[in-house]
Amino acid sequence: MKRIITGLLAVAAWLALLSSHSYPLFWLVITVISLLAANEFFAICLQHEERPLRPLLVAISLLPVAVTWLQRIDLVHAAFIATLMLLAVLAVFTAARLEKPFDLLLKASFGAMYTGLFTAHLILFMALPAGASWLLFLTTITAASDTGAYFTGMSLGRHKLCPSISPKKTVEGLAGGMLCGTGFALLVAFFLFDEVHLGRLAAAALFLSALGVVGDLVESLLKRSMGVKDSGAILPGHGGILDRADSLLLTAPVLYYLVTYHLLG
Repeated sequence: MKRIITGLLAVAAWLALLSSHSYPLFWLVITVISLLAANEFFAICLQHEERPLRPLLVAISLLPVAVTWLQRIDLVHAAFIATLMLLAVLAVFTAARLEKPFDLLLKASFGAMYTGLFTAHLILFMALPAGASWLLFLTTITAASDTGAYFTGMSLGRHKLCPSISPKKTVEGLAGGMLCGTGFALLVAFFLFDEVHLGRLAAAALFLSALGVVGDLVESLLKRSMGVKDSGAILPGHGGILDRADSLLLTAPVLYYLVTYHLLG
């Protein structure tokens, strides 16, 4: 029951946020979510000797998100390059007191990309003319595919998809999730968009549904590698921010470029 209530509240809050069409509000909310996600990421993967660096790593990782205030994708890319440079400098100057400084650089670089650069694309959607509609389209894909995969896997699942990372995921669940995500996405698109190619939208939805599963598996790989069950406990019944946003983190940049390069019209 706790999981259902949290899910319903999250959906209501997300719809209200999209309906506001307020870029400053959206920027603030997603920036806070990105901060929480980055904090969860580094809480999971940092070794004991690296943990004092967590606040600094979180702050550096948020640079691409922060510059989305200016609504320019080129500045986001520049901020990410600056982020990588700062992380390299940090790794060099803390190497003397770390057992594996290059491992820190690799983890921090991935964390900055995962929770910073990828999240920045969610905010940039709101700078597009139909950005809120595209975000609703995207979250419909991820939510519907996740739900479809769960019920299809429970009833028909026989073949394990990636048992070493996520033992419960099945090939049948993946197929059911992709079909469910695509079907609901097209239904939403029918009401939201006028000038789009439904065939291209269907292909994009299928791909994004599959990519969302990869996003889920990446987060599962992170948790399994570090021996943790959930990324956090901020969402009752669901775990942490990363546990809920893992699919969106990978799919948002892909859909953003499909839209901005006019590949779906």
